[in-house]
Amino acid sequence: MAKILSSILYGIIWVVSLLPLCVLYLFADILWLVMYICPPLRYRKKIVRKNLSNSFPDKDLKWLRRTERRFYYQFLCQIVEGIKTVSVGERWIKRHMEITGCEKIVEQARNGRSGFGYLGHVGNWEWIPSMMLYFKDVDNFMGGQVYHKLENRTMDLFMYKLRSKFGTENIQMEHIMRRLLECRNSGKTFFIGMIADQVPLYWNTHLWTPFLSQNTPVFTGTERISRKLDAQVWYMNISRKRRGYYRCDITMMFDHTKELPEFTVTKEYLRLLEENIRNCPELWLWTHNRWKRSYEGYQEWLKNLPKTNRPG
Repeated sequence: MAKILSSILYGIIWVVSLLPLCVLYLFADILWLVMYICPPLRYRKKIVRKNLSNSFPDKDLKWLRRTERRFYYQFLCQIVEGIKTVSVGERWIKRHMEITGCEKIVEQARNGRSGFGYLGHVGNWEWIPSMMLYFKDVDNFMGGQVYHKLENRTMDLFMYKLRSKFGTENIQMEHIMRRLLECRNSGKTFFIGMIADQVPLYWNTHLWTPFLSQNTPVFTGTERISRKLDAQVWYMNISRKRRGYYRCDITMMFDHTKELPEFTVTKEYLRLLEENIRNCPELWLWTHNRWKRSYEGYQEWLKNLPKTNRPG
């Protein structure tokens, strides 16, 4: 049943996506105006305001409210951009998502080097998988992204299909190491995109570090995998040129990771991500309850946990 519902949903959205982007943006504009006429309609308003004020304690109320307004406008634009993605082709997506530095990864892949691309929920991250279009001429290569299954089966199937539209392979986190070892054993090179700015569960927390003025728990799984495979690590800096047009600048963070001190990769990623966010704060996903778990709560959790089961 979920497959049928997902196919119906995809078909409906495909029809809607045939509308010009300017028309879809008109709906976003109207929704944004309604949202500000009726404040209760603002999705997770309390979380957005708390995240902004805690992340930018040096900014005044005027700046915070302006950034909030710009964020909600960007948030709605991304929704209609996501709708448009269902029916667009290669030429369209390459025009709207400019990717620089990809040729360096292509060159490295041809030389037998694999890598991971760190990015955050900045700008239209759902268009980043289109970078696979630049790897069509690379033999024996796999491009993928870590995929977290959605609880709703219908939406999960819909998003799975959408995120693999341009040829990327969706890999669940619990299967990532096995899949990469399969690639290595078969002589394949790979490039895996990792969005690592979510909040980890306590049992999966191995590092607390300052991020956006707050003590923050972070995922370190990508670093552990990259060090085991001695893979390259890249950062994907996303910015917006104008509405509907984004740019992703890919730069190498580390060429070899195996011998690096623990958490070096993760801390550098967070530094670059924070710089990315501070340059365009309205582009980050402030609705995410990023700091819902506190260090104090983590310490309390550790006290009640047997020493043999403690993380790290």
